[in-house]
Formats: sequence, structure tokens, C-alpha cells
Amino acid sequence: MTGDLFPLVLVLAPLPLTVPMAVIDLRRRIIPDGLNLALLATGLALTAWRDPDALDVSMRCAEAALAFGFGWGVRALHARLRGRIGLGLGDVKFLGAATAWTGLPQVPLLILVASLAALLAIGLAALSGRRVGATTRLPFGPFLALGLHVALALGAAA
Repeated sequence: MTGDLFPLVLVLAPLPLTVPMAVIDLRRRIIPDGLNLALLATGLALTAWRDPDALDVSMRCAEAALAFGFGWGVRALHARLRGRIGLGLGDVKFLGAATAWTGLPQVPLLILVASLAALLAIGLAALSGRRVGATTRLPFGPFLALGLHVALALGAAA
């Protein structure tokens, strides 16, 4: 594969997993563990293929675990402060699995893009007349998927 084509392939490679994850989350408000596991495994496999050094793969595993831990902490803090779950466990697992693709330095960008896109969706819903409030539920998986692809695109362009 030519060097010019690889960044595009890298950005598009998770689509067979992220599209069903997003659609299922929109329809059923759940992200299946099997898809999260597949996203994690393929991200780690890509890391191993690009640089077969076992230390790099181990570091990427540790980064994925840190991102998962961060998401778990945000979930727990929100639940404690608000008295209800605000971030689904599938979303937390997605964040960890996505980190296997992007690496930890790209996670803030992934979260920023996902959060801004979700805010835009809520804003558009409010503008269209839907009632939006503190209890409005919005599946976050599609926005995480968008954030993953944007982070991969910007990481590949750098």
C-alpha cells in the first residue's frame, strides 16, 4: 500500500465496527460488548502490525485501560453528583477501545469532537421544538464514533 493511501485507509478501517455501533446505540441505547471488543482488538492489531515492538502494544493496552478508567471515573462522578447514570458503560468501553486506535494523546480531541457534536444535536433538537432538559437522553455512541474518525483523520494528517 502506498504511503499516500495509508492515512485514508486508517481513518476508514474502523467503519465496519463504528457504523453498527452507532446504529445499534441509536436504536437500542446499547453498544454491544462484542463490537467494543472487536474495536479494541483491531486497534491493538493495527498497532502491532505498524510496529511489532511488544512494548508499543503493551503501552497502547495501558493507554486504552487509562482511557477506560477515565470514562469510568466520569461516569461514577456524574452518578454521585446527579443521582443518575449519565454515561453508559458501553460508551466507557467504546472510549477505551477507541484509544487502542488513536493512542492516549488523541483522546481529548476525540472527546471534544464527540461532546461538541452531541451539544450541536441537542441544540438542533431544541431549535426544532423538541423539549430539551436535564433529563433528556441522547445516545453518545454515534458521537464517539465521529470523534474517533476525526481524531484518526487529524492524527494521520499530522
